[in-house]
Amino acid sequence: MTSMSRQPLPTSTQRQYVYRNAIIMVWALTFGPLSALSAQQPTAPTTAAVAGTALALSLAEALRLATGTSESISLARAGVLRSTGQQLQARSQLMPQLSAGLNWQKTLQNQFQAISKKSNSGSKTGGGPDTSSVADNPLTKIFASPYTTSFAVTASQPVFTGGRASANIRAARVNRELAEIGITTAQAQVQLDVTEAYYDALLADRLVTIAESSLVQTERTLRQVQLTKSVGSASEFELIRARVTRDNQRPSWLQSRTNRDLAYVRLRQLLNVPLAQAVRLTDDIAESPASAPSDESTAPITTVNVSAAEVLHADARVSAEVNRVLAGADTSVPVRAPVRQAVKSVEVAKLQLKSTMAQRYPTVSLSTNYQRLAYPNDGLPRSLGDFFPNWTAGVGVSFPFFTGGRVHGEELAAQATVQEAEQRLKQTAKGAALDARQTIAQLEQAQASWQATVGTAEQATRAYDIAEVRFREGISTQLELAETRVQLQVALANRAKAARDVQVARIRLQLLRDLPLSTSRPSTTGNTP
Repeated sequence: MTSMSRQPLPTSTQRQYVYRNAIIMVWALTFGPLSALSAQQPTAPTTAAVAGTALALSLAEALRLATGTSESISLARAGVLRSTGQQLQARSQLMPQLSAGLNWQKTLQNQFQAISKKSNSGSKTGGGPDTSSVADNPLTKIFASPYTTSFAVTASQPVFTGGRASANIRAARVNRELAEIGITTAQAQVQLDVTEAYYDALLADRLVTIAESSLVQTERTLRQVQLTKSVGSASEFELIRARVTRDNQRPSWLQSRTNRDLAYVRLRQLLNVPLAQAVRLTDDIAESPASAPSDESTAPITTVNVSAAEVLHADARVSAEVNRVLAGADTSVPVRAPVRQAVKSVEVAKLQLKSTMAQRYPTVSLSTNYQRLAYPNDGLPRSLGDFFPNWTAGVGVSFPFFTGGRVHGEELAAQATVQEAEQRLKQTAKGAALDARQTIAQLEQAQASWQATVGTAEQATRAYDIAEVRFREGISTQLELAETRVQLQVALANRAKAARDVQVARIRLQLLRDLPLSTSRPSTTGNTP
């Protein structure tokens, strides 16, 4: 049997090419989805380092916790409360207005009091005209009284407002309906966010396991090289390369642990769970797809010619699974929450335009004011007999025959608001149609990727076992073993990521009716291999 030291080694260019592509592939697939969290989340203790009993969480329990404590849902409910108050304010424009008031007043200087005093002094001097009748006049005493006590009840009732009040009432009602749709949208968004965070944490756990396994494999390879070098079957160069490969794997393992901790921090924040609370996820990210056909069941290979239709055909199992999920979801444009909100916005804008145009019509209102007044000399009235009635009733008509262009300007602004709302409705409808197709396409892609992993991880594991045996027996190189290890790591990462994407895509499609429009757009370019 040929020893390791006698095997021809690949060229330096080939080794660099393989290692470079392997590192890029593993880094992108393993650590890409979670690396963005490190810039958003604060440093927190690792899950394993937190003392105390771990909180067991299923996805259903996580959704229940988030729905009850979400800030965005509370904000949406506050919006409904505000719109309810605005609806009551608008309704009051057609209701009678009643008010009561009690007033006590002391006059520090009074012209009638000064006239009364002057009249009294003139009547005492004698020789002049008799003005005592002016000073002693009851009306003069009332006006000259330094104290006034009044009790009043005022009522008013709008009779005709040109349709302005009724338009405002309907607009307020529609605004409340729009706010209620906002609660549904917030709840759906929270459920999707929690689902993504839950499966991101499960994916991070799985990637940590993969990184740990890869680190153990590189350590085992290093020890194998050390053993073969001790008996003279391996060179110092091979030992150094094995040690570097093991050391290069450790940062990837540490990075995966950091990503896992940050994923759990994000999940705890969404659930309003203390960051120091250990969490144990009870659901599984993976599932068993339909088995792939075995090699024994396929026809024997008799030619190297490949039919494009045979290779590029769609998997019927993927289409069947997507259709099953679509059967329980409503992807039509009119039922989407953003479209319904846009329709309500158009209705509100039209009602506000009607209210603005109603300013050109006269307004008619009835009013009445009933008062009881007293003018005591010593500060406070002593009995009800000291009060005198004063009751008025009237009809008011207001007509803005000239406003300097204010009403016309407000009408133009309201018309522009209607046009903007109508155009936003069209944009929202187009966006909803695109968002539905994008969501379905994401589910199809995720399901196809997941179905494509059937047997791949098992085959990659088997290939690595064979490569280890070949390396141990001295009939292969470290480069072959490293390539096989990278293939295994990529296969396991692809399997875990595809399982996460399938779960999230299904939940998103089920919640699509109430979700806001996605801000992401599908990419029309791909990476060049």
